[in-house]
Amino acid sequence: MEKFKIEFKWASIFTGINLIWVYLEKYLGLHNEHISYHSIVSLIMLLPLSFCIFMSLKQKRQEYYKGEMTWQKAFFSGSLLSLLVAGLSPGPIYVMTQYVSPDFFEVAKTASADRGVPLELTKQLFNLNTYISQAIMFYLAFGVMISAIVGLIVKRNSTQKS
Repeated sequence: MEKFKIEFKWASIFTGINLIWVYLEKYLGLHNEHISYHSIVSLIMLLPLSFCIFMSLKQKRQEYYKGEMTWQKAFFSGSLLSLLVAGLSPGPIYVMTQYVSPDFFEVAKTASADRGVPLELTKQLFNLNTYISQAIMFYLAFGVMISAIVGLIVKRNSTQKS
């Protein structure tokens, strides 16, 4: 467990950011009058995810690997962080749908139906299980991809010291 302390730390930080984001979405009207923009605006969460992966890998390189880290180690660490973020992602969704905006799915279904989406499809898309599954896959897929890219930036072999 000590070996992955940094990944747990940054996954927790991202989850906290995600919870704050849920409240900001509500404040901005993305859970009701501007719900049609919700999925697009939610992509903004890639920025804090990228930041957390970058900071985690940088900290891992300095504190755990003593200044040297290969791309493979960086990619593994970032992928583990992504897995943890994905595993924690149901929490903010649950808080959003149970406490912040309990009517979120009904509003989303109505808005989609108003745009001509068949009612049966809206029922499949806008429910807690689907949203949680989508969040897990989203954070896992993008986190691993970002880890591969950020790993190239933060890697430092013994011949690359600066």
